Amino acid sequence: MSKDKASVAERLKAKILPENRIFVRKNLAISEQVEALRKEKGWTQKELAQKLGKTESEVSRLLSGLHNLTLKSIAKLEAELGSDIIVTPLEACKKYKSTEYVTLKVYVPVKSEKKESAAEYVEESAVVYPKLHSKAAV
Repeated sequence: MSKDKASVAERLKAKILPENRIFVRKNLAISEQVEALRKEKGWTQKELAQKLGKTESEVSRLLSGLHNLTLKSIAKLEAELGSDIIVTPLEACKKYKSTEYVTLKVYVPVKSEKKESAAEYVEESAVVYPKLHSKAAV
C-alpha cells in the first residue's frame, strides 16, 4: 500500500468511535457463539430459522455479526439453543467460582513377570521406584 493510502486508512481508522469498535467486536462474538451452538446441535441455518419463526435470510443477517441484536432476540436464541450466549461478569463469577475436587488414579505400565513381552498397568501408588543416587556437588 502506498504511503498516501496508508495515511488515509489510518485517518479513517482514527475516526471510528470506540463504542462502534466495541459494538462490532461484541456482535461478532455473539454471532460466533450462536454459530458454534447451532453446529453443536447439528442444525442448519434453515432449521434454526424455523425454530425462531424467522426466515433463513433473517437468521443469516443475525449471524453476520453486523446486525443490531436486541436483548429479546438474544433471549429467544438462548431459549431455542438451550444455552447461554451472553454471560455478564457477575453471572460468570457466581456460576464458575465453585471448585470441584476430583481424584485421579494414574496407571503406569510395568513389565509382567508372567509374559516377557507384555506389560501390565498398575496404579502408580503401588509401584516401588528404585532410589536414584546422585553425586554431591564439590
